[in-house]
Amino acid sequence: MKTIPGKKKPAQKANLGRILAAASKLFTKQGFHGTSTRDIAAEAGVSLGNIYNYFATKEEIFVSLLETCEKEYFQPDQPLIKALLSSSFPDNIEALGFASRATVEKFSAYILLIYVDVVEFEAKHVAKLFANMRAGYAAAMKTRGAGGLEKIAPDVDPVAALMMVTWNYYNYFIMEKLFKVKGHYGLPDTEAVKLFARIFKRGILARKTGD
Repeated sequence: MKTIPGKKKPAQKANLGRILAAASKLFTKQGFHGTSTRDIAAEAGVSLGNIYNYFATKEEIFVSLLETCEKEYFQPDQPLIKALLSSSFPDNIEALGFASRATVEKFSAYILLIYVDVVEFEAKHVAKLFANMRAGYAAAMKTRGAGGLEKIAPDVDPVAALMMVTWNYYNYFIMEKLFKVKGHYGLPDTEAVKLFARIFKRGILARKTGD
């Protein structure tokens, strides 16, 4: 990726922001291969040559978008990160559910870009992100300390359990918010989050007397 020597001027930052916003809009609507650099320039309201001041290729624009979104996604003030770091697992199961909803809503374009990468690049750019996922969850759990872990069965890997809980919520809200399949479990969001939490904590089998 091309770099601009010294500190970027406000106009340069504004141009770069418009280019990335335009690319995000077009890539998520038309796909990577269905979008030309000229399309991005027209959508951004800049010249084609202006884009080449920042990026040598269209793929560099795509990679920059993913990196920019990923950096924001993992900021400590983002919903899911806050839920992971502000309370202990498994006490925060419902909080993880509502944070997953907020995350899917806020980062819908990023999620769609991930799908574009999977379909058009065979996950070339995002594979590393997902490969390091367990380490990220383990770090979050370590930050919170051991509080709550005594509630988890000894034969259950707590990090894997945390990942399963979070990603079940995440996938539920992708279906609801991005795939537009409203109420696909026959429940409003709040009730679905609570049912997930109840099943995660107690399973689906009825408890017999003496169990």
